[in-house]
Amino acid sequence: GSGYDGLDATRIILEHAAGHLSENGLLVVEIGHNREVLEAAYPNLPFTWLDVSAGDQFVFMLHKNDLLQIL
Repeated sequence: GSGYDGLDATRIILEHAAGHLSENGLLVVEIGHNREVLEAAYPNLPFTWLDVSAGDQFVFMLHKNDLLQIL
């Protein structure tokens, strides 16, 4: 699993992604059904929610500069 709130894997990605992205890099992640939990855990991150075939609750995008604030 991915922990008690379903975000363990996502936390690891968010904490390490900036080190793997180019200067203007983007991170795109499918979060499943945990949008509210994610936004509560990271209230200062400016998530952009992408409209995909399943709706606009499942895939987010962040810029590298946004990720630097959680380091």
